[in-house]
Amino acid sequence: MSNPTNDVQAELATKAADIFVESFYEALNKPNLRSTITSFYIKPSALAPAEASITINGNIVPTPSAFQETFENKIGKTSYEAQAYDAHVINPNYNIGVEESKLGPDKDGRKISIAVMVSGQVKYTSKNGDEGEDRGFMENFVLVPNVEARNPKAPKGIKKWLIQSQIFRLVL
Repeated sequence: MSNPTNDVQAELATKAADIFVESFYEALNKPNLRSTITSFYIKPSALAPAEASITINGNIVPTPSAFQETFENKIGKTSYEAQAYDAHVINPNYNIGVEESKLGPDKDGRKISIAVMVSGQVKYTSKNGDEGEDRGFMENFVLVPNVEARNPKAPKGIKKWLIQSQIFRLVL
């Protein structure tokens, strides 16, 4: 079996980025969805022991849980507006975390890893109501296939791609 065609890869990367950008920034913006932030990240397993890498303005965030906790407990209202984003396939045959029997290419593209670059504006309001100014931001993600989503018995609505790496930077 061969890798998906370049057209299939580009279409999948674009659709994945569309869904990801909309849902991720919605989770950051809506306090009632902040408890779902960790669900966007890879989780270490016996087959894939790597943890998500998160860097915010040059500071390493140790875990997705710590990132979620920051939004739940330290940041008041946020308003992220993704104004532009782009997506490119990094690897059309990403097999990390896959059982040996499932190694090999996938013509449907369910094994692609994707680079997503986002730019936009954000405004933070502190917990005590102090409103910040609009700031530009740039954010880069590496999304990898969610192994659990490939299971025929996977729950409906499960995320097909998860964050392996995230680098956020406020710009002047």
